[in-house]
Amino acid sequence: ASQLPAIPASAQAEVDRNLALLQKQIDEANKRLVDTVGQGGPNFVQNAILGPLEGKRTAAIDRIAISIGRTAEKPQGLNSLAACTLEK
Repeated sequence: ASQLPAIPASAQAEVDRNLALLQKQIDEANKRLVDTVGQGGPNFVQNAILGPLEGKRTAAIDRIAISIGRTAEKPQGLNSLAACTLEK
């Protein structure tokens, strides 16, 4: 959220919904990481959790940018925020 430009009032509700969705996606991925410890091969986490999470985050970030762009300049470069890494 701190990397977003000023959000027009007309877009605020949709932006807030998608920001909440981004947090929910992270929470679900974190739970899945805990629930699947030791499963799969060396690429399991990337292929089964982080890769799909990036796709979901990209879609939510796109919706945020589109929503802002309806009444203000559409923000550019937000998709760079979609990738996730595993913290230890």
